[in-house]
Amino acid sequence: MADFAGCEETPEGARIATHCLYPSFEHVRVFVARLGDGYTVHDGAGAYNTSWLHGRDEDIIGKAINEAADRFHIYVAGKAIAARVNSIDWLTSGILSVANASSLAAHDAVDRIVAVQEEALIDRIDKTLSDIIPRKYVSRNVNIKGISGGPRHFDFVLARESPQPTYINSVSPRRNSVNAKFVAFSDTAADRRFKLAVHDRELDTGDTVLLQQVADVVPLSSLQAGAQRIWMNH
Repeated sequence: MADFAGCEETPEGARIATHCLYPSFEHVRVFVARLGDGYTVHDGAGAYNTSWLHGRDEDIIGKAINEAADRFHIYVAGKAIAARVNSIDWLTSGILSVANASSLAAHDAVDRIVAVQEEALIDRIDKTLSDIIPRKYVSRNVNIKGISGGPRHFDFVLARESPQPTYINSVSPRRNSVNAKFVAFSDTAADRRFKLAVHDRELDTGDTVLLQQVADVVPLSSLQAGAQRIWMNH
């Protein structure tokens, strides 16, 4: 066990901190318990619980957990990812299999949940914009060439053919989402006032400060007023 970060006894068995990480950057911890002549190793439903915090979608979480377990040739017991190890010689491999599967399942589930949430937010943004701006001036799902020469994606571009288009991206409280939207906005030659990062769930203060360097950060509830103000200036 010297290869792992730490080990402590619990009612569920020896809890071992591994070097694998969940989307929250917490270390994956697995539990090892004696079972007959061998061992049972499981993640204590860590992948399930971590995913549940990001979005309560049983189907997405369950599918991600089952796929990860299949990939590592282990199994799902209730909400936990588990492995049966028959010999102590294979215990380290069992621990690593469970830890890697748990990490993979959580990352996949959270990515899928975030994608669903962002798509729902995009639809709500679309409805808000359609109430104030003629449809012919609203372009959805647009890729433009950035200052660097690379493609930059925007959920919406208003008045795309005008001298000063407005660029709008949805953003969720996830580091990957924040970073991707920051790059898109920062690599686009437009005044910050004509770039809107729209969210419907509270962002971390640090993420908000980061995005505010390159765009106006707008809650969905304030989008109508913000878009109307910008539209009047076109």
